[in-house]
Amino acid sequence: MFLMDGEVTGKIKCTLSNWTGVIYKIPRIQLGDLKSRPEMKQSGVYFLLGRDDANQQDTVYIGQATS
Repeated sequence: MFLMDGEVTGKIKCTLSNWTGVIYKIPRIQLGDLKSRPEMKQSGVYFLLGRDDANQQDTVYIGQATS
């Protein structure tokens, strides 16, 4: 696990030695900071996490991005 900003509340990059995938945890407010990075221009799956205020439940949207 690599703390890209040096803080656990910031951007985090995770890799596993026996897996070719990469996981990024990026706060929504910081997404714009990474749009120009080459590694963000690859295909992948993304999860948008949030809170549904109408029913007071956590919610997740799962999407697919192409390069």
